[in-house]
Order: sequence, then structure tokens, then C-alpha cells
Amino acid sequence: MEAKLPSSDDKPRWGQIRRLTFIDVRLQYDGRINRKDLIGFFNISMPQASADLALYQSKAPENLEYDPHSRTYVSLGTFRPEFGRSSATRYLDELNRLARGVVAEEESFIGFVPPTGVVDIPTRAIDSAVVATLVRAIRDRTALAVEYQSMDHPEPLQLVLSPHAVGFDGLRWHIRAWCHHRALFRDFAIGRLSLCQPISGIVAVDPSTDLGWHTRVPVILVPHPGLSPKQRDVVIRDFGMKDETLVLHCRKAMLFYTLRHLNLERVEIADNPATQHVVVTNRVDVQRWIVEDREGR
Repeated sequence: MEAKLPSSDDKPRWGQIRRLTFIDVRLQYDGRINRKDLIGFFNISMPQASADLALYQSKAPENLEYDPHSRTYVSLGTFRPEFGRSSATRYLDELNRLARGVVAEEESFIGFVPPTGVVDIPTRAIDSAVVATLVRAIRDRTALAVEYQSMDHPEPLQLVLSPHAVGFDGLRWHIRAWCHHRALFRDFAIGRLSLCQPISGIVAVDPSTDLGWHTRVPVILVPHPGLSPKQRDVVIRDFGMKDETLVLHCRKAMLFYTLRHLNLERVEIADNPATQHVVVTNRVDVQRWIVEDREGR
């Protein structure tokens, strides 16, 4: 049975776009693909796999050629990604997720998986029922009676929270919520929450009044002045700086986490550039913004 190639007027459907993206990724990073790859991953027929490869070749003829000896399509030196999953960051992120077991190999577009080591960090135990309750409370603008184990108090606190967003600090997930007890918008680690129960009769809090969440502030980074010219060039390239500067626009509420993630909790310039490759140039503003968020301003 001859594979039917969609006409130029036909728009690829979602499933076909996924298969074209799969071809794109395999060609870019593995350098080759054949019909069996498509058949095995998507459980499609041989004619459909042939049609997908023909369609891809019609859209990107300079990306691949057929090698009759290996019966495989191989990428050309003129290859240019066409379907939006080309960045090295995305590829490496998928390797990270594969190594951590977040996704299985049969779920990933990556073909050859190189040996990958990742930092072994504790898995944060989060109750899925708690997450479901929080998400629904955000959607429905309802308040929750919760038990929260703060690290500042030996016993759990009984609080009423009105959550409106979630955030990730690189290690743990937080809920952003209005605390009715302290009359402030604060972050609460989801793993420390329990006994979340919706309650009625609480006046809804407008999330738009959370200035810390909705205000974005710039963190201006430059290479450490103590670096050598060659070291400076590497840092500029590594951080993707333009004009030797990188401006991170982050939520004021996430500013502390951003600095901690960059090992810049102490915004002062470290004496040893080997331990602090970049420095914050707007240190006074950054320190003021952190204080403002803690005070709910």
C-alpha cells in the first residue's frame, strides 16, 4: 500500500506534528532515523511512518537524506531544526528527567541516551490530595483551614489561607497565599501543609493586591571584577550576557529564591571570584525589595 502524502493545503494534525517533531529531534541529536523508530514509538503502520518521513523531507529537504546501505535517514551538515524542540537546554532537561526517573525512556523523544549523572537530592514528599485541594482553592477563590509546620515554631500552626498561585524555588514547591492570621501574602512549603479543608464564610482576597507576586524586579548581573579576561569571556558566554550584562526579571516574591539558586544570598561581592562568578550590581535595590516582600509591601 502506497503512503499518501498530505497535499500542501492540508495542515498537519496534532498527532502528525508530534511525529514530525520526533523526526526533527532524532535527526538533530542522534543524527539518524528510520521508519522502525516511528513505528515503535507511536505504534503506527509502516505506510504512515513512510508518509511522515516523506512529509518531513518535503518541508525540510536540506535536513536529511536516505542512506540505502543502512536503510536509514541521516542528517545533513545543512540541518536546521524545524519543529520547536531544538534547544540544548530542552534536550539536557529531558536527559535530567530520564536520569531521575521522572519519565521513562519509552516516553522520551531521545533515542540514544548517553550515560548521565545528576545530583542526588531528596525527593520532597507531597500528598497529591493536598495539591488537588490547593489547585481547586486557587481556581474557586476559596479559603482553606490548614495545619502548617513552620520551622520557627515547634508545634504545627493552625492557619486560614487563601491561596492564589504556586511557585517552585528549585528544590521545593510552595503555595502563595494570603495568611488571614498575619494579614500578609506569604509563601508556604506545600510539603509542610496538612489537613487542608475548604471553609466558607471567609471574604475572598483579591490576588491582584499581592504586590510581591505581581511586581517584577530586575537583578542585574555582571562578571566578577576579579576574573581574568579569559575567565570573564567564559562567564559572559555561559550566562548568555549581552554587553557583559544579564538582567533577570523575577517576581519580587521569588527574589530570595532566585538569589539562593545563584549562590548570591549575600549580595556583597565575594573576595574569591572562583566561588562567585557573577555579582549583583543593583545590590541596594535588591536588598530593599527582599525586605519589602517580607513586610508585605
